[in-house]
Amino acid sequence: GMTKGVIYHHFESKYEILQSIIRENNQEISNYNWRGDTGLEKIQNSLMDSFSNFEHQRLVYSASIMLRSPRLLGEQYLGLFSDFLPEIRERVYEGVKDESIKTEYPEELADLIVLTLNIWIGFQISVYSVEELKRKMKFIKLSFDGLGVQLISDEMMEVIFQLFNHLKGIK
Repeated sequence: GMTKGVIYHHFESKYEILQSIIRENNQEISNYNWRGDTGLEKIQNSLMDSFSNFEHQRLVYSASIMLRSPRLLGEQYLGLFSDFLPEIRERVYEGVKDESIKTEYPEELADLIVLTLNIWIGFQISVYSVEELKRKMKFIKLSFDGLGVQLISDEMMEVIFQLFNHLKGIK
């Protein structure tokens, strides 16, 4: 509900606006309330919370469409690994300890979760068609299932497709 003049009184550029959004998102990650009884449940719930937050996702989606510069993508990539990855690693190790996650490669599994869901889906969602997203998500689900980690449920798949439709304005 603000005019461009008011916005640019506080921010010098579109890039600075997006940086502010990213900083706020990273702050939310560090203050996130991890819900669940097991490490796996905590990761699943955090993903569901993220995919279900349509308005926040719309804001990030809109900004990502406008600003797809290599510099910005690189900074987002580095931010994921410095801010988000340690939290996911901690939950994966918790899942290994409580036996909800069975893997000999907890660090690599955490990396894979961050890479596939943020880099492959999150950064690219604006360029996918519905068919491409469905295919990618089915492959990701199949991959994690094959690793013995039931990361993505059918319910989560439905929420992801609802989010996609919301972002693309599809009814």
